Amino acid sequence: MSDPSVGQPQPVAFGASRPMLRAGGVPVWQQLRADIARQIEDGALAPGDALPSEAALAAAYGVSRLTVRRALADLVRAGTVRTEHGVGSFVAAQTLRHRIDDGQLSLLESMAKQGHTVRQRVLDVRQVDDPGVPGTLPPAATAEAAGIWPSGDPAVAGFAAAWGEPYRFTSFPGPVVEYRYLRWVDELPWSVSFAVVPAALAPPSWDGTNSLFAAIFEAHGVKAWRDERRFSAVLATPDDAAWLEVPVGAPLLLLRGTNSDSAGRALAHIVHRIRGDRAEYGVRVPR
Repeated sequence: MSDPSVGQPQPVAFGASRPMLRAGGVPVWQQLRADIARQIEDGALAPGDALPSEAALAAAYGVSRLTVRRALADLVRAGTVRTEHGVGSFVAAQTLRHRIDDGQLSLLESMAKQGHTVRQRVLDVRQVDDPGVPGTLPPAATAEAAGIWPSGDPAVAGFAAAWGEPYRFTSFPGPVVEYRYLRWVDELPWSVSFAVVPAALAPPSWDGTNSLFAAIFEAHGVKAWRDERRFSAVLATPDDAAWLEVPVGAPLLLLRGTNSDSAGRALAHIVHRIRGDRAEYGVRVPR
């Protein structure tokens, strides 16, 4: 019988772990959580390193396994640690910063400039000949009732919360093409994404090897620019969790926005449901 640990990172030796204080005003599990987080921040534990088992941590710190489990669960929620069922706990990959004012239109170009690898997989492409009221895409309930989104489509189920209001496109009077796709950065899931563009500008056979907007420029010579961006926090649905490899209820960053052409006419609306433990968005505030 093969050893399931073969090929897995082996637990690293912890630093000078010390028994937790029983009367210090801070719950023991929080002290344990803070000490593990400190060792990760100090570099004693690197991304991908396997943590000792719950039993080993309990012995090292002089606490119960229940206390260890609670501390690790909180580190998982914070994105500091990830767990693999039946395998163990590991130091999670570091948060990546994506500057939305770096002059790059898409995550793919932005991360490529930083030396990261971005991979995309197109899940679904469909044309909607009559998206509803001219200039307006329907909210989720209307779209699903109209059969635009088939019930049970796992690529769509996670988007319901993002479609709480109609998306108005004053320059979208005719057919549109909808894209749903997954993105990875450095081979770790980053986002479940959605974009809609006028059918006249939809690039033929876009397969995700480049950004959607680079493909539009190549096909039609139309350059897109970032327009509006809105950010909010949501919790991962079961479908988000499956696509993004996070626990149900994990924090996600919801990005909604529009891209426009040089004349300010709307070219696309985008929605990204992004792993909260992977993304940090930054912008320089003008003086």
